[in-house]
Amino acid sequence: MNEDPGLEWTIHLARRRPAQAAAAVAVITAASLAAGFGFQSLLLGLLAAALLIASVSDYLFPLTFTLTHEAAEARGPLHRRRLLWAQVRRVSRDDLGLKLSPLPQPSRLDAFRGIYLWFEDNADDVMAFVAHHVKAEAAGGDDLSSL
Repeated sequence: MNEDPGLEWTIHLARRRPAQAAAAVAVITAASLAAGFGFQSLLLGLLAAALLIASVSDYLFPLTFTLTHEAAEARGPLHRRRLLWAQVRRVSRDDLGLKLSPLPQPSRLDAFRGIYLWFEDNADDVMAFVAHHVKAEAAGGDDLSSL
């Protein structure tokens, strides 16, 4: 992406809670060893480790968020998600961030669609940027500046 970012930040969730990160690594290690020894296969032990690490990669590794005038993007070591502002149909806010969704109604698919923008001491800036780029219909007709 060659355009200048309007807003960019990086977060590392595991650094916020190092004890939980250590517990996650311990569980991954124990489960991988159990799979490897249980099936007497180094390959299955490594596969278990890879799958478990991939499943919690957003927590274990830093995430970079970029908001441009065209789209919102989230990047981690194992993924890149991009959502054009024109595709955003719903915005949901909680204490930790904003969920940008292409789905007009809450759904079980929410976990697999859209982008969650974690706040990092920048909640006001993120909300103002999103409010400026997303149509009011995405917030159920509410004024997005009040998110």
